[in-house]
Amino acid sequence: MNRLAALTAVVFLSALIAFAQPAEVIGKEINDRDVEWSDFTGPVDPTSRFGAWTDWRITYSFPAPTIRNEKAYVNVTTKLFLRHNSWVKSEKRSQRLLEHEQGHFRIGRLCAREIVSTINSTAFSRENYRKEINEIYWATINKYIEINTEYDRDTAHSNDLEGQSRWNKKLAELLKD
Repeated sequence: MNRLAALTAVVFLSALIAFAQPAEVIGKEINDRDVEWSDFTGPVDPTSRFGAWTDWRITYSFPAPTIRNEKAYVNVTTKLFLRHNSWVKSEKRSQRLLEHEQGHFRIGRLCAREIVSTINSTAFSRENYRKEINEIYWATINKYIEINTEYDRDTAHSNDLEGQSRWNKKLAELLKD
């Protein structure tokens, strides 16, 4: 193999390795289970008034679209990550707080499901399908950011036991569907 071919192969492999690492950059991929305290590995914010922080992110991907009648159809998949900056203060670890943080992550799981469901059932324009998919993605993310805010408000960040119980039941039911 000549030097140019070898250099090209090294550059190509480096690009593949860099492309294949978003999970490590983003955090830990967790799709179909509740988070546990062992998943919270980020540096603790000692100035925070909260006992824990759950930060989830969703990525999506899809192969080339299928074109029918000048419309684009895709089969999107998502990955849900607990970001590497999610943390818990060791002195605040409790089952009650864990259930609350699991609720935040369950909201992320529901968001990922809605992204898949909405995008996979939509006919997109042939010319702008990428932009249209991205718009659905961000609209759904923003919807669930609001739900996360509502969740914290209704549970008083896990301190309202009745509110937390209502949300626990609601999220469990939604995840069954």
